[in-house]
This record gives sequence, C-alpha cells and structure tokens, in this order.
Amino acid sequence: LSNNKQHSVALKELSIPAEYNYVSVPKYDTSAYLTATIKDYAQYNLLPGEANVIFDGMYVGKTNIRATSAKEGMRLSLGKDDNISITRKKVNDKSGTKMLSSRKQEDVMYEINVRNNKKESIQIVLEDQKPLSANSDIEITLVEKDGAEINEETGKMTWKLSVKSNETKKVRMGYQIKSAKDKSVTTK
Repeated sequence: LSNNKQHSVALKELSIPAEYNYVSVPKYDTSAYLTATIKDYAQYNLLPGEANVIFDGMYVGKTNIRATSAKEGMRLSLGKDDNISITRKKVNDKSGTKMLSSRKQEDVMYEINVRNNKKESIQIVLEDQKPLSANSDIEITLVEKDGAEINEETGKMTWKLSVKSNETKKVRMGYQIKSAKDKSVTTK
C-alpha cells in the first residue's frame, strides 16, 4: 500500500525440522531454555537478516540469521521453560578450608539438581566451569566431575542428561584449591 505507513510483508515461510534440547548454565541462571538446532540449513537458501520464530503455533520472538558455517548448524532459542526446575548449591559438609604448614587447602563441592515437571522426558545440557588459575602459586585440582565432559583449556564442564517425567537428576562437581596461607582466592 502506498499510504506512507510501514507494512510487514512475509517474503518466505518455511517449516524446518530441528533437534530440540534444553540448555542451562546454573552458575549464572537456574532457568532451562529450549533450543532448536537446525542442521544443514544451507539447503534452505536463507539470507542474513531478521526472522520471526513461531513454535507450536505461537510467536516466540525474533532471531537474526547469520551467514556462518552450515556444518555447525543454526541454533535458535525458543524461550525459558518454567516446568524444569534447576538448583545449584554448595555442599557444606564436603566444602571447607584446612591449613597445612605454609599452605592453605580449600575444598569446594557443588550439587546441581534438575527436576523435570513435564509430562514427557527431556534432554538437557548443563554447563559449569572449573576455576582456572593464571598464578603458578595457586593449584586447582578437579576432584569430582560426575561424568562431565571437560575442556581443559577453558575449564568448561558439560553434562548431557536425559531426565524422565517427574524425575530429579543430580550431578556434582568438586575441586581443591591449594595456595599460600597469605593468598586470598575467590571463586563462584
């Protein structure tokens, strides 16, 4: 229309198959986010730009399509799911500080609980991080990883869990920090 008002026009509408997973990084946010990964999206000839995402007949939001490697797949966030509850807490009876002659040893243990309150099973990827030290006087050793995949360069820990309906799964991560008594070490 030529009435000097803005109009939206659908250029292309596609129904694309995707792999769905939940992702959470409870160290920063205890929410679970549903993500869709579209493999081999180059076949759809998508142009870079803004696109509307509609999931299960509902408008979820906007996303930007970027021209990245088609081998990686395109990952879209479909929003937070309140039917999955996640907690991350320090296990006090497994955490503490000991003084050893001129060194200090601190043990830290975290427990992450995932509760699926949905009617169907879910796949969820949990991410956390083992602390890294740039100071050679501070030694950090991972003592509990509970089956996590670990990137030694970044310290990133990844758990891939399958959680049935109304089930709770627990994973633990623990590390030990050895440093000089006079050094103050801070971790989250």
